[in-house]
Amino acid sequence: MMNATTTARETGRDGFAMVTALLVVLVLSVLAVGAAWLATSEKKTTAAEATHLRSVFSADAGGEAAINFVRVSNQPPQILDFGTMAVRNEPTTVLEGTQQFSYDVNFTGKRPKPGWGVDYLDYDYQIGSQGQASRQGQSGVQVVVSRLYKEGY
Repeated sequence: MMNATTTARETGRDGFAMVTALLVVLVLSVLAVGAAWLATSEKKTTAAEATHLRSVFSADAGGEAAINFVRVSNQPPQILDFGTMAVRNEPTTVLEGTQQFSYDVNFTGKRPKPGWGVDYLDYDYQIGSQGQASRQGQSGVQVVVSRLYKEGY
């Protein structure tokens, strides 16, 4: 029988507390490393999403600039390149910092506008806009627009 003066060596529990403490420290260390990895991966994902959004907004700004070009023209824009039917090629326009856009406007055809008489034609244009934010973020927007013009005006 054991009495109150029995030592740890006699019970076979020599170093049990130290092994338990080391296991607890190991588990807590693994949890800390996992939390740090999760935080850094979330930060990278957030930065990539922000870059993507800036590039999409840049491409949208280019699309809006191209639509505005067609909208404010008093007469159908002249075709600059008959191979691509391009009526406007806008080189890179810097918006802010690394954000920039460029766009192309291509003539696709003209057709009579029903109910407007033979002098009025719908001119159709295809717009391609490319937006960029930093080196990684690139997006594109394609839009088809129509504009009513009076032929021979």
